Amino acid sequence: MTNSNRWWHFGIFNPYGNFNLKRQGKIDGKLSIPPWTSEEQPDFLRGLYHVTQTTLEALGEAWHKLDRHLKGAWVAATLHQQQAEKELAEAAEREEKAQQRHEEVHGRRLVVPDSHGRMVAYWLVVAVVLVCEFPLNAIVFQQLGVSTYETWLMTGAIATAMVACAHFLGAQLHQPVQGRPLVVINRVLLATLPFIAIVFIAMLRRDNMQQQALSKLDPWQLLGTNLIINLLIFWAVTFYSYKLHDPVVEAVLKAIRERRFKALQAHLAEKATARTRIDRQKAHQQMQQDATSWLPEVRRRAAVYRCAHVRVRPDRNQHNSAVPIWSNLEPDLAIPEDLKHLEWDLNRTADVAEETAPAQRFSVTGAR
Repeated sequence: MTNSNRWWHFGIFNPYGNFNLKRQGKIDGKLSIPPWTSEEQPDFLRGLYHVTQTTLEALGEAWHKLDRHLKGAWVAATLHQQQAEKELAEAAEREEKAQQRHEEVHGRRLVVPDSHGRMVAYWLVVAVVLVCEFPLNAIVFQQLGVSTYETWLMTGAIATAMVACAHFLGAQLHQPVQGRPLVVINRVLLATLPFIAIVFIAMLRRDNMQQQALSKLDPWQLLGTNLIINLLIFWAVTFYSYKLHDPVVEAVLKAIRERRFKALQAHLAEKATARTRIDRQKAHQQMQQDATSWLPEVRRRAAVYRCAHVRVRPDRNQHNSAVPIWSNLEPDLAIPEDLKHLEWDLNRTADVAEETAPAQRFSVTGAR
């Protein structure tokens, strides 16, 4: 219970503390207020019960205000989890369709580790090609008579450009070309630009060789040899890229990535829902404990008042009953229903629950 609700913990200054309970009980008892056979509670006990019931109703209202946020967060998290689970099921269905299509085309389902191995092998081949291209083209470019730095710079540029063009050309070969002239132009440029650069460099090399009177070497033979080797490498990388970028395989990999992403989202949504549910349960348990802890304490203090009251009444031995009639008619102190039970219906909101909850009132003359 929160300290603000413990109004009986303020000692002698508390009007309903033990000292004042006994004092007021003796005062009312000496005056025989109320009569022995009356069914109405003494004014002092009526005040005690009224404060108690008002406090219980205030706790119920405080819970309604708090639950607006707590239940709103839980409902939002639950709906988000349901949406995430729905999207996960749809992603799993798309993956299954993609796997079935892959099985129809390639005769088997795609295994993700195999796909990762193919990708690693491809980039390993690309790295080997780049390494082999450097000395191959460097031998040719050294005949231009430029510095070593410029030779390796041109070698790297040509090798990188050729491998990149082969990669993108192979990736685009699966695309349809009917009615798409830009695709055709793009493929022609990717297939010819590296070799146009090689031919241009060969012409520069021929002029340099003629100036240096290197008549023993035929520039056109060197050009032909260089073109043949580079063509073989270029089309080998292009074919490997074409096989790697199979649209059927890429569709399966895309579906697998989407399914894994949706699975992660569903897991996070489930954790968020569990967290909001636990937070709401803890808050409700604390508020319920605050409310229920009032009743035994109030009844104990009412008993203290009655004992002090009956002990000093001058007419206590003049009646058939050992205690006054009103002492057996303790009112029913009602805890709000929302504090007794926590409602988890998604179709209801905290505001609706607050509007439909009946007001918890009590009668000071009602029997328990």
